[in-house]
Amino acid sequence: MAEYKDNSENPLNIDGSNFNPDMYLERLLKCANLKQIMDKEAEIVTQSQFLQSEMQTLVYENYNKFISATETVRKMRSDFKIMQEEMNKLSENMNKINSFSAQISESLKESGNNVSRLCGTRQLLDKLQFLFLLPSQLNKAIIEGRYADAVHDYTHAQRVLQKYGNQPSFQSIQTECSEIIYGLKKTLRDRLLCPDTSASELAESVGLLRQLQETDDSLQDIFLSCAESRLDKHLQTLSVMVEKTDILEWVEKCNSTLLADIGIVVSCYHEMFEDKDSTNLPDFADKIMSQVFHLFEEVMKKPENIGTEILIRGLDKFFRKLQAMTDIISSDTMSNRAVDMVIQCIHQKATVQYQSIQTQFKESLMRVRQSLASKGSESADLKDILNSLQVYLMQKIQASLLDLMAFLQNNLSFGLKSWCAKAVADSCWKVIFETMVTLSDLVKNMACLQTSNNIPFELLLILAKLCLEMQESGVTTIHTHLLKLLEEAAPGLTVENKDTNTVMVHLSTAAQAALDSEVVYIGQTAAQMLRVSVLARDWLRAPEPRGPRAVCRRVVETLASADSAASQLFPTSMKPSSDSSRRTIWSRAPSSFSPINRIFSERIEVFSPAGADRAALSNGALKVALKALVECVRLRTFGRHGLQQLQVDVHFLQQRLSCMGNDERLLNALLEDALSSAQLRCVDPQLMEPSIVDIICERG
Repeated sequence: MAEYKDNSENPLNIDGSNFNPDMYLERLLKCANLKQIMDKEAEIVTQSQFLQSEMQTLVYENYNKFISATETVRKMRSDFKIMQEEMNKLSENMNKINSFSAQISESLKESGNNVSRLCGTRQLLDKLQFLFLLPSQLNKAIIEGRYADAVHDYTHAQRVLQKYGNQPSFQSIQTECSEIIYGLKKTLRDRLLCPDTSASELAESVGLLRQLQETDDSLQDIFLSCAESRLDKHLQTLSVMVEKTDILEWVEKCNSTLLADIGIVVSCYHEMFEDKDSTNLPDFADKIMSQVFHLFEEVMKKPENIGTEILIRGLDKFFRKLQAMTDIISSDTMSNRAVDMVIQCIHQKATVQYQSIQTQFKESLMRVRQSLASKGSESADLKDILNSLQVYLMQKIQASLLDLMAFLQNNLSFGLKSWCAKAVADSCWKVIFETMVTLSDLVKNMACLQTSNNIPFELLLILAKLCLEMQESGVTTIHTHLLKLLEEAAPGLTVENKDTNTVMVHLSTAAQAALDSEVVYIGQTAAQMLRVSVLARDWLRAPEPRGPRAVCRRVVETLASADSAASQLFPTSMKPSSDSSRRTIWSRAPSSFSPINRIFSERIEVFSPAGADRAALSNGALKVALKALVECVRLRTFGRHGLQQLQVDVHFLQQRLSCMGNDERLLNALLEDALSSAQLRCVDPQLMEPSIVDIICERG
């Protein structure tokens, strides 16, 4: 069977149309056994019976359908007969109706023409009556305040009056109506200029004047002038409220009255006038809003409104209203002013912050100054005072930065704006910069006024160390903290790198000025003691020395007090003293102190900048004091005992001051210079033996 391509054409397919029973039987007998043949026979018999049963069922069903269709056709025949009779009757009735209608139309044709003529006459009489009654109707409507009805009636009759106004019967009506409308225009203009007129009445008046053929230019000027007079009343009210209310109440009042009326005025202006290119409205809005911004600045600067929360809430409400106003007015100037207002508010808050830090820091310094003046450096822990001042200053700055971050809250209308984030970043850096510069200026002023204002030298040391600490790590720490706050508040914000070098220079200069002032103050204090003691004594007739003079002890105490204070704050970089150098200095021959040796000795810079360590501060004060001693000695004439007394004083100073760790080379050079100058000014230059000098100093 494979040789047949189509199974339906296969003669062996019992279900096909080309089935050949002989070939099928022959093939079956050849290929199948007896059992298979019998099974096939039973299968064919079963299928034949099933097919016969289905065929009988179909025959019965088709028969029933045929019977039903026969009955339906029979019923339709009887129904069509009835319908045909009714249609014939309907056709006869329609013919009768048509004939009756034609008769009625023919009989009423002449009457209809008469009715049409009467209706036309009636309409013409109504129009004439309307025209003759128009002046009285206009007067009545104007008296009753129905200006819109009066304008509507006049515009409705205006075309007829313009067409037939030259006829005598209508000329008087037109003249009278013109006079009435002229008065109405004047009334509407007076209504526009009245400050008590509401915004809706303004819009109605302008609309009626436009219907009465008034030019837009004059109406625009009148409308804006009247609106300005109304808004001036709101401005006066808001100006009075500046001194009486807080910023929230002021903003709510401004939003609900002045800004709301501006919105109504602008909306009415756009609805009434289609002159989009006119500059009248933007100029009008800018003029009013300039006064509003000025009042807001006054409210913002009030002391009770400097709190961050109330300031931000008021600013957010005001900015939201301004944004809505910008959409209505379509003015770039107002939009820019609104942005500038927020930025100015942020900068104003930053100014208040660093001014508060400055005031509070000055108060802290005043307490420290009073404490040092009462206790002195011996009982005061300068390191603890320094740490407390530094921590206090850092905490105040960080709190101010965190306070300014409130302007970047997500729920604020301007919180997510890039320009706001930039303004906050700039203001935060302004707080840091101004605080550091103010600190530097304060330290410089105190350094300059140290002598006249009796400022404790310990306070100068503390402030100098504070400036150095802020320069080394404080400014960097605060700047890093600022970048972290900005990253949390405004992720993705690109912050410009701030120039910290300027701040560093200010702090370094202030620290140097304070250190120099402290060194000069201590040195001059000791120098004044030495100067008075040298110039007031008669060295030519001095008695035999019994011990070092009291002024030497006071000088040592003054320098020791300053050295003790410096040791608490600044590192020590001094080398230990050598006993051999102390013993050999005073055993030199007088010839070693000759002017020739002094020429080739190393020059000592007395007023050189002080270094930020204990040794440099001590040596700086020491140079000023001992240089004064040298210069005063050169002005006096010494006897033998006077020279020996100075030898004892110099030896005492060498012993006590070297114990503080001063630069021995510098100390010995200055003391040697003082003694050599005295020898040169002595009439009998005989020095005592070093051993005797030691005994006198120990005994004294």
